[in-house]
Amino acid sequence: MSINKLSGEKVFKVKFKFSILFLIVSIQIFGQLDSVQQLEVVNLSGAKLKKYSKGYKVLTLSDSIIIKNTESFTNLLRFNSPIYLKEYGAGGTSSASFRGTSASNTAVVWNGININSLNNGQTGFNSLSVNLTDNIDVRSGGGSIEFGSGAIGGTVHLNNQLTFNTGLKNQIVSSVGSYNTFNNLYKFSYGSEKLAVKFGVSYNISDNDYEWLGTDLKNENGAFDNLSFNLSLAYKLSNFSKLSLYSSNYTGEREFSGTLPNPSAAKEKYKDYNLRNVVTYNYHKNQFSHTLKAAFLKQEYRYYIDKNSSSYNFGKSKRYIFKYDFNYKIAKNSSVETFSEYESAFGKTDQIEEKNRRQFSQSIIYTQGLSNLININAKIRKDFNSDYNVPLIFALGADIKTFKNILVRINGSKNYRVPTYNDLYWPGQGNEDLIPETSVQSEIGFVYNINNLKLDVGFFYIDSEDKIVWTPSGDPERPGIWVPINLDKTENKGIEFTADFNKNIKNHNFSFNLNYSYTIAKDKENDNYLTYVPKHLMNASLGYSFKRISAFYQHLFNGEVYTTTDNIDSYTVPYFNIGNVGADYKIIQKTNQEFSIGVKVNNVFNKEYVVLPSRPMPNRNLNININYKF
Repeated sequence: MSINKLSGEKVFKVKFKFSILFLIVSIQIFGQLDSVQQLEVVNLSGAKLKKYSKGYKVLTLSDSIIIKNTESFTNLLRFNSPIYLKEYGAGGTSSASFRGTSASNTAVVWNGININSLNNGQTGFNSLSVNLTDNIDVRSGGGSIEFGSGAIGGTVHLNNQLTFNTGLKNQIVSSVGSYNTFNNLYKFSYGSEKLAVKFGVSYNISDNDYEWLGTDLKNENGAFDNLSFNLSLAYKLSNFSKLSLYSSNYTGEREFSGTLPNPSAAKEKYKDYNLRNVVTYNYHKNQFSHTLKAAFLKQEYRYYIDKNSSSYNFGKSKRYIFKYDFNYKIAKNSSVETFSEYESAFGKTDQIEEKNRRQFSQSIIYTQGLSNLININAKIRKDFNSDYNVPLIFALGADIKTFKNILVRINGSKNYRVPTYNDLYWPGQGNEDLIPETSVQSEIGFVYNINNLKLDVGFFYIDSEDKIVWTPSGDPERPGIWVPINLDKTENKGIEFTADFNKNIKNHNFSFNLNYSYTIAKDKENDNYLTYVPKHLMNASLGYSFKRISAFYQHLFNGEVYTTTDNIDSYTVPYFNIGNVGADYKIIQKTNQEFSIGVKVNNVFNKEYVVLPSRPMPNRNLNININYKF
């Protein structure tokens, strides 16, 4: 499909007319409010995710899972989700591949705002703090129309939950580990009748100089440290309305680890800074609800070729986002919600002059339940982009109850993604002739849920046109240079399976979780496999607890991946199996006070493995932690 660039002037004439008309209609409807329904939910993002995910699988990472994986957000997802994480050495830059799609096809949504980078279109998972987020959900598949349309593989949702009338609560988590690794966290929350506040600070630091198994070398130039602040608050203006603020601030510095055969040659360093703010106003009365959001996001980075030098390359971006959501509950089992969003984004580097991309988006979601047997979401979205003329997209999902304990999931969607600033303008490598990638995806899944066991198996297919990938240029005068191109046609297909089991026998609790995915991702033109997509990916965890004692084992199997587009066997990353084991003991266990100490051994079998070529990952290492809630 051909998508042509559109003049900015024409775009905004259309979108302003559309937005004004929509606003007039909404105001007229708003004037019909006449009965009372109090607003109870403080953060609606998580609730809306579940409501608008009919036909899709949503995996929730509970507190008990998060506390076992505090080393990094990458490890949290690697051992507890169906997402493949590509990491440039432990603690280095980390990106996701969901169902074999590109990193920019996985959206990270923070309190209802898509936070993927304007420059490269993705989120670095090692720049996210694990314990500062209250709720983490992973949704498989496309159709995330309300959060942007580029998430063909899936979405990761980070939400901060604010509750009233909870009193004062504190939490301290501190750990020390191998390679002089220290992780520290403090969280504070307070809830009165009208005010809810949460504050958190996290600081992590490590020399990260682990030995490389099979060699007499170690991970040189791999040190990192980062500091994060989170502030969330909500104030009840009335029984029907509230005002909320969510703010996140991250500052990090990491050295870029060396590679085989000469790690000591590495001198690179990277500093980054992320600021996210969103103010939300909610009004909910009777069958009507209104949500207004204003967000400001800022990202900066500095890249030092030589960490001992004062010279660096830099990049900056600013995003201003305004959203208006209107929901009307038509009947007990049906509702319609509209999402209007305007974004103005500015990006630049020391080598790229500042560019401004503006976009207005209008989405409509219709939800219908039929006799508690079928629940349906129907979605459409139209974007008016200052750089491109993009198509109307849609999504349809349904949950169908068949037999007593069996649910059938069905979903399908059309998606698109416009090129990022780096894709278009990166000096010497960008390609201004790129056009947006489009895709159609579908899935059917079956859920079996009985007592303590839940099984979910899904079969998915993604057909993409003009997929944007970075590949070696093939220019003999520029060896090692990668450039972005559009692939004519690609397809991703496979199976995703999840199992969850919990059983209590008196004071004994047993738990088992499993995620397995089988993915085939190919370039249809030459039938070659796409790079960095493992055919088999599996993680599992087994847990046991008795009164104050708990123990767990985690296992990861990562199948081999091709690292070149021509699938040269000698350049594949081999499969690996690694396991972690840990235990916790609650020294204090009271209603309002809890103190525990835990120990975890990562890579307990001391396996030699790599995620990326020539970048060995850590050998067996130890972590000891304390968790105090009061």
